[in-house]
Amino acid sequence: MKQKKGQMNISFGMIFSIILIIVFLGFAFLAIQKFLGFQNDVTEKKFYDALSQDVNQVWTSTKASKEVEYIIPRGTTQVCFKNDPFKNVYLFSDKPSLGETIDHLNITKIICIDTINGKVNFLLEKSYGENFVEVNEIK
Repeated sequence: MKQKKGQMNISFGMIFSIILIIVFLGFAFLAIQKFLGFQNDVTEKKFYDALSQDVNQVWTSTKASKEVEYIIPRGTTQVCFKNDPFKNVYLFSDKPSLGETIDHLNITKIICIDTINGKVNFLLEKSYGENFVEVNEIK
């Protein structure tokens, strides 16, 4: 009796289909990564816009103290305020952030506030007779 050896015959169409599936999965993963990066950019922009609105609201008041909390992009470890006329608010994370200028802030020293679970909270204060808003840590 003759024993037959197993032979695997895969057609060209089957091999081409497997290659296409691998290519499509690769593009899908790249698209998901780009989308998550875009989500971080949107979250960062929303943070700066909300902070600017809150600072303007406190600035237009005669006297105010407002505790604020913001959602920040994933991977951000600190939000820092620096006395710089061009960029005075920075997000520190694994990827570099350009920072943004928020008007009406009085920053006399560098203040860095740690983030907790993707959120940061601090105090915006304006005293009677002052022209600018101060940022203080919540203790």
